[in-house]
Amino acid sequence: MLMRSLATFLALLISLNFWGWHENYLGLGLGLTWLLLTSWLIGGRTGALASSRCERLVWGLLLTAAAVSIIGTILFYLNLFNAVTVSAITALLPWFGTGQSLGKTNKPANQPAAAVEKILTWFTATLYLATVIIIFLLINASGTNEAIRTPWSVVPVGVFVLYGLTALALVWLTRYLKHPLWLVPFYLLSFSVLVIIYPLGYGFDAFIHQASEKLLALTGTISPKPLYYLGQYTLVTFWAQNLNLSIEIIDAWLVPLLASLILPIATFNLVRHLKIDCRWHLLLSLTPLLFALAAFTYTTPQSLAYLWILTATLVLAARRLGAAVPTRTPWILAGAALFTHPLAGLPFMGVLALWWLKDYGINLKNQRRWRWLATAGTALAVPIAFALLSWLKPSAASIKFSLDIWANLSQLSNSLAAHLPFLPRYVDLPDAIYLWGRPLTFGFVILAALGYWLARKKYKSLSFMAEVALLPAIGYVILALFANFPNLPPNEQDFYTIRLWDITLLLLWPLVLLGIYWLAKKITEHWRHNFTWLIAGSLLLTASFYLTYPRFDIYHHDTAYNTTTYDIDAVKLVDEQAEGAPYVVLANQAVSAAAVREFGFARYYGNHFYYPLPTGTNPLYQVYLNAAERGLPTRDIISRAAELGVSQVFLILNRYWADYDALQAMAQTEADAWWEVAQGRLTVYRYDF
Repeated sequence: MLMRSLATFLALLISLNFWGWHENYLGLGLGLTWLLLTSWLIGGRTGALASSRCERLVWGLLLTAAAVSIIGTILFYLNLFNAVTVSAITALLPWFGTGQSLGKTNKPANQPAAAVEKILTWFTATLYLATVIIIFLLINASGTNEAIRTPWSVVPVGVFVLYGLTALALVWLTRYLKHPLWLVPFYLLSFSVLVIIYPLGYGFDAFIHQASEKLLALTGTISPKPLYYLGQYTLVTFWAQNLNLSIEIIDAWLVPLLASLILPIATFNLVRHLKIDCRWHLLLSLTPLLFALAAFTYTTPQSLAYLWILTATLVLAARRLGAAVPTRTPWILAGAALFTHPLAGLPFMGVLALWWLKDYGINLKNQRRWRWLATAGTALAVPIAFALLSWLKPSAASIKFSLDIWANLSQLSNSLAAHLPFLPRYVDLPDAIYLWGRPLTFGFVILAALGYWLARKKYKSLSFMAEVALLPAIGYVILALFANFPNLPPNEQDFYTIRLWDITLLLLWPLVLLGIYWLAKKITEHWRHNFTWLIAGSLLLTASFYLTYPRFDIYHHDTAYNTTTYDIDAVKLVDEQAEGAPYVVLANQAVSAAAVREFGFARYYGNHFYYPLPTGTNPLYQVYLNAAERGLPTRDIISRAAELGVSQVFLILNRYWADYDALQAMAQTEADAWWEVAQGRLTVYRYDF
């Protein structure tokens, strides 16, 4: 009672600071204190998920965030989401928790160790934490404002050496340390490179989402009301108000930080219910990093929804192994996923419905019929949702079903072939990395099959995870073979479809952990060279660290550049030179992102944004490609952009664009005026009509 009252009192102080005092550090301190108290109270409802005070705080933080996503989205659709209701949620949330202490848990007993071994363990643990801090400092010093394609072009090579040594120390320590929180610094290091290297943000989508979150914080609504993403938007707005931090900071760190906290703890919670030797617990909790979890290195609604689903999957698996986990926990996480991104949440809701029918619907009339209905709904939910969305509101996600099976089958086969093992050209470092990296998905599925085989023998309750994982895979095959997206370019036809495959892989995680355990145990029983396995484990973790992020090497080319302050200078210059008259701009995605960051959704002509958006429904994007990619910045080509009803069209060319010199020469003769930005890094051309 006292803790809940204190948390509510803190909520009142937070509101007073937000509306009247405007003290930055006071607001941050009050917000963090409220967050710790509320996470502790909510974490008290998680049952067997929390085996320590720190785990209770992490689970409480996660469930608090999920609850805010659900409540905030509902309030948004009721036109009730604003600063007042955010304050009300802040005051009321602590009362849904409990201040009771943790119940007794069966913790593994520490094995007796010699004094020398204890000293060595603590020395190695200190060295591990010190090297993590050093790597963070080196990466932070490498942050850049220049346009680059990959963070590895600015990060010193020594970071990989230090990362490998850190991984080596941590793999060795897993035999002696017993708490999953030791893994959190390493997870955070592995997931935070993009946030640190790109101070303005990474990718195009993040800027769109942040602009939407700012609009929501300012006006309490977004018009027209979106059918998705609200789970993230309301959550970020909630944290920004209560922690007195900018939306950019909250948004950028949301997924990397939450994933770093919850994934090692949720994995550890599942592994400890497998009733295996406790020496494997922390080691298996480290294995997710082997699979290059790139989705958790940046924040988008899709990556946040994936995090909810993966966590709920691990919780559900632990529950099926007998963990005393409240039934509501996976449902809350699934609800947050649904409101954050329906593409991810819909099939997982079907999975939970099947779980409920299997475990709790025994006495339900016509149970078999309900199970068949839930099975079909889980497999077909996303294809049906795409069809309905295409009918209600045409967009880039509009779908068209066709019987051109052979062409689609060829594309699907090429996608699958890209994940098969391959023979290297030579024996060098890139070959070694991609020998591991290219067949990662293939290896993941093989390990899941091993885990399913073991589950059928020893953990029968976990075989359910393989059965339900097939359902989104069916939806994936249906979309891949019988559907196309007419508003997406040919190279992006699997942009939405592949996400069903991603959900399939997320559902297989418990079985993959089983497969890894069985395989590792068999190998180490027959080959007891522990130091060899320490080296191998650290090398694989280092290779996966490299593979997690955008790359530009002999095997993989990520072509997107980041947004820089020079791009921001260019969009400001355009706005000044327009002098208030209507205008549109032709530019690449990085520059368009800069415009969204600076001016939000300031101008529309009809339903079209005044900068190119990479969707098939925005005409400016195609005009820009004709002008820049095809080398035709002529007045005739540019005039098509003026058909939106403007008299000024600006073209922005970045120097890193291919054939920049030829484009510049033609644009200077065709344009009415032009300006260089940032010593010629960009050039702005104006065409008057």
